[in-house]
Amino acid sequence: MNFSKWNKKQEPTQDLTKNPSEKIDENTAYLTQAFSGATDLVVRKFSAFDKTYCLVYIKTICDVTILENFIIKPLLFKDHLHPQDLPVPDIKPLDCWKDITQNLTTGHFILFQEGDSAAYAANASNFAHRSVGESTSEQSIRGSHEGFIENYESNLSLMRTYLRTEQFIMKDIIIGEELPIRMGIGYLGNKADPLVIEKVKERLKSFRVDGAITGGKLQDHLQDNKYSPFPQYLSTERPNRVAEHLSNGAVVVMVDGSSTVYILPTTFFAFYRAPEDIQSPIYISYTDQALRFLALFLTIVLPPFYIAVVSFNFEIIPDALVANVKGALQIIPFNPLIEALIMQIILELLKEAAIRLPQSISPTIGVVGALVIGTTIVQANLISSTMLIVIALTAISSFVIPNHEMTLIIRIFSFPLMVLSYILGLMGLTLGITLIIIHLCTLKSMGQPYLTSLLPYRFFRSMKSALKLSLPNKKEG
Repeated sequence: MNFSKWNKKQEPTQDLTKNPSEKIDENTAYLTQAFSGATDLVVRKFSAFDKTYCLVYIKTICDVTILENFIIKPLLFKDHLHPQDLPVPDIKPLDCWKDITQNLTTGHFILFQEGDSAAYAANASNFAHRSVGESTSEQSIRGSHEGFIENYESNLSLMRTYLRTEQFIMKDIIIGEELPIRMGIGYLGNKADPLVIEKVKERLKSFRVDGAITGGKLQDHLQDNKYSPFPQYLSTERPNRVAEHLSNGAVVVMVDGSSTVYILPTTFFAFYRAPEDIQSPIYISYTDQALRFLALFLTIVLPPFYIAVVSFNFEIIPDALVANVKGALQIIPFNPLIEALIMQIILELLKEAAIRLPQSISPTIGVVGALVIGTTIVQANLISSTMLIVIALTAISSFVIPNHEMTLIIRIFSFPLMVLSYILGLMGLTLGITLIIIHLCTLKSMGQPYLTSLLPYRFFRSMKSALKLSLPNKKEG
């Protein structure tokens, strides 16, 4: 529901382009009115050496110890101390109420001095946030177990841990008017393509949003083709993965308040590399990635292939299995397409329930799915045992794909492929896969082909790039 229409009768806001006054009382009255609903706004006046000061801050997001030791005490005990000479980093004068209010809401303190029209601000933020821990969405067996959190500075610190070079650049961008949000664009100056950097900046600056930034909102601005179901940026919560892609020339987008970092440009093959592949021996890494591509093939092809075979091309089944398959299908009241749709929907419901339930009872879903639904539905002759095996293999294969977004897309594509296979048989399956490949060939991520590493076709380069999943080298043709 949209509640914005309820706010139309609000009182007119103050002119944020107005400059502060030289009188402290007028400035404090302005801020008190602007933050009239904020019970945690602190306005503290004090005098020292015939000078009057006023310190304004939001106590729930500021470190009071910093204010006491480095702002108030120096002004009380040192004569002729200018506010810009206070022992705090990056203190700056502000001459616009818009900048003053924005600094207050981001954890800065504001210092006024009687007779001075400037307001002095510096960062004293102390936002509540969780400690650095392992990412729950990208669990790793080997290597680092650190994951990003919702604090911008902490995430930047984690990235600096892996990128100890002066070439690492992180530029801040503030978007939004009523609710400004801090975002960062990171890259290595000697690796990233300047055209990609400029394109990312232009798209973020054109981002018009007032509120929380979600992956769906970012997707519309960062993707070349927003109507494509395939994600054209790689999202991750692991700093070692970000560092690897940055070293290959990628650009990352980081949002304050989010534990997810977005990497672009990306390729289709980057979604099939797990975080621990960086730490694994090369033969183990290659084997694991080959298994993931096999899992991709089984996830998207196995159910529609089975439907096409039992509906049109029964001669493909070996003679030793024909009797068993036909016997199982004769007692089932549904056609193969309805069977597959029922089982796929039940599988999706079980997955969603396992995600939403508390961890203490979520394992119960596995017991319910295996015993109650799996066994009982076959014994009731509602679903054939062969179809149950096919859907089970499909589910296991989908779990092997390391990226959640790509897993969802692949599972969604299996539904139209099943319908085509039921209507046209193996010809329909071939047609559907061909259309998907054509779409992937035309797709781009920040102007770079989505299937880079395979096209243009060079066998040894393709195999090396697909397995290592490195970004394309601009010097190569």
